Amino acid sequence: MKERWACSWCYAWTELGAHPGLVSRSWYEPAHLRWERAEAAELPTGVSHAYGWFGATLCGMQREDVVPTPYPWVPEWDDACPGCRAAAVVIDSRWPVDVRGEKRERARPAPPPGADWPPF
Repeated sequence: MKERWACSWCYAWTELGAHPGLVSRSWYEPAHLRWERAEAAELPTGVSHAYGWFGATLCGMQREDVVPTPYPWVPEWDDACPGCRAAAVVIDSRWPVDVRGEKRERARPAPPPGADWPPF
């Protein structure tokens, strides 16, 4: 059984279960290439929100119908939500500089301060 986990600290995602004992995750992408635009009936119009994970925008609006679209969300655009933009900047700063720009399937980012991770 495959499971997808998302790190609430750096928003990297990991898929488990494809191959026993193998853990992979996406490579670093700059903020303007990483996020999809969020869509939901109840989101305010005139403001584009970034889709975070599990039915929420990066700025924290949680709705049952929040889904990612196939369209990019770019923090530099005039209509970008300021809260999503601020969250994207914080999340981007958490990616280790030494793995930026590299496309590799396996990477071990620094854990959040005080975390007992990775367990293996």
